[in-house]
Amino acid sequence: MGPIVGLRELISMLVRRAPLIAAVLVAGIVATLTYATSLPRTYQAIEVIQLQPSAMQGVATGGQLSDAPARLRLIEQRVMTRQNVIDMIARHHLFDDAPEMTEGDRIARFRQDVRIDLIPSAGAPGADAGVSALMVTANAGTGATAAAVANDIADQIVEGNRNVVVQRLADLVAALNVEDQRLLAQTAALREEVEALRRDEGEALPENLEVLQTEMTTLQVQRVDTTRSIQTLERERLTLEVSGGSTEGGNATVSLSEQIGRLRVDLAQARRRLSNTHPEVLRLEAQIEELQRGGVSNLSPGVQRQVALIDDQLSTMEDERTALDSRLADIDRAIARMPEVAQRLDTLNRRLQALDTQRDAVATRLAAARLDEGLISGEHGERMVILERAAVPEQPQSSSRRRVAVLGLAGSMGAALLLALLLELARPILRTPRQLEKALGIGVIAVARRVPTPAERTAGLVRLAVTVAILAAGAWYSWRLIVPPVA
Repeated sequence: MGPIVGLRELISMLVRRAPLIAAVLVAGIVATLTYATSLPRTYQAIEVIQLQPSAMQGVATGGQLSDAPARLRLIEQRVMTRQNVIDMIARHHLFDDAPEMTEGDRIARFRQDVRIDLIPSAGAPGADAGVSALMVTANAGTGATAAAVANDIADQIVEGNRNVVVQRLADLVAALNVEDQRLLAQTAALREEVEALRRDEGEALPENLEVLQTEMTTLQVQRVDTTRSIQTLERERLTLEVSGGSTEGGNATVSLSEQIGRLRVDLAQARRRLSNTHPEVLRLEAQIEELQRGGVSNLSPGVQRQVALIDDQLSTMEDERTALDSRLADIDRAIARMPEVAQRLDTLNRRLQALDTQRDAVATRLAAARLDEGLISGEHGERMVILERAAVPEQPQSSSRRRVAVLGLAGSMGAALLLALLLELARPILRTPRQLEKALGIGVIAVARRVPTPAERTAGLVRLAVTVAILAAGAWYSWRLIVPPVA
C-alpha cells in the first residue's frame, strides 16, 4: 500500500507535506467561499390554505371532498400554465435584473421557485387520501417579492377552486336534468306501449283467464241446452209433418223428414267450420228450404202455421248456437294468446321498472347536487380559507450557500490529502524500522536514530512558518469573504 503503514507514518507525511496541503486546502476554501458568496440571495415565503368541508358533510350525499386532490391538481396546472406564469412574472417584475434570460428560462426558473404541496387529511394516507390544506411556497430575490408571489398564487387557487366547484355543480345539474327528461320520455313512451297492448289484447290479458274460463263453462252449458232444444223442436216438426200429411204419401213424408234432419245436421257442422256466407252453408240452407216448402205445402193450414212457428224458433236457436260457437272460438283464441301477451307484458314491465330505478337514482343525485349548489351560494359548502398569509421573510435562505461551503471544504481537504499521498507514493522511501521490516520480511537487529542536521532543522522551521503563513492568509481572506453577508 506504499510507505504509509500506520498513524505515525501518516503524521510524518502530513508534517513533511504541510505547505502543499495548506496551499491546496486554502485555495479550495477560497474558491468555494468565492462561489458561495456569488450565489444570489433567496427569500422564501409560505402561505397555508385550509380546505373546509361542507356544513352538511356527513349528512348530505354530495361528497365533494372525494375529488378534491384531482380538482386541486387541475387548478395547479391552470395556475402554472405558460401564459399565466408570464403574466405573474410581468406583474411582479421578476428577473428584471437578468435581461439576458430568455422567456423560456424565466418560466422554467419560476416553476422551480414556486411549489404547491397538498397536505393529506389526518388518518387518510395514500394517493386517494382526502386533502385538508395546501401549502404554497415561493422563492424570490427579495422578501417582499416572495410574499407577493405566494399571496397572488394563493388568491388564484382560492378563486379557481370556487369557480371550478360552481361550474362543475352547474354542469352536473344540467346533465342530470337532461338525463331525467330523457328517462321521463322513455317511460311515457313505454307506458303508452303498455296501454296499447292492454287495449288491443283486452281479452287475452293474463288477469282475464279465470273470467274467460268461467264464461266458457257457462257458454258450453248454454250450447248444450240450445242443441237439445233444437233437437226437440225438430222432433216436434217431424211429428207434425208425419201426422198432418196424407196416408198415401207417408213413406215419402218420412223420407223427406229424414232428409231434412240430415241436412240440418250437416248445416250445423258446416257452420262450425265455415262462415255463414260460405257456398257450402248457402247450398245446405237452400236445400233445406226447398224440402221444407215441398213438404209443408201438402199439410193443412193449421199444421203449416205450427211448422212455420217451429221453423222460426229453430232459426232463432240456430242463430243463438252460431253466436255461442263464435264466442267460444274467440275465447279459445284469447286463451291461446295469453302466454305470448303475458311475456310481452312482463318484458315491458321489467323495462319500466329499470327506468323507474334509473329515475330514482338520477333524482337522488339531482337533489344532492342542488343542495350543494345552495350550500355553495350561501357560503356553507366546501370552500378554501387562507389560514396563514405569506409574511415578508426577514432573513434569506442560506441553506444553499452553507451546503456549497461544506461540500467545498470537504473536497478541498480530500484533494490536499490525495495530492500528498500521491507524492509519497511517487517516492517510496523506507524511513522507519517498521517499514523496513515489512518491505524485507526480516526483523531489525539494531536501530540508530538519525540526528537531523542544523540545515534540516532550519528547513523544518521554514516549512512550519510557510504553512502557518498560508493558513493565516487563507483565514484572513476567507473572513473578508464571509463578513459582508453576515454584516
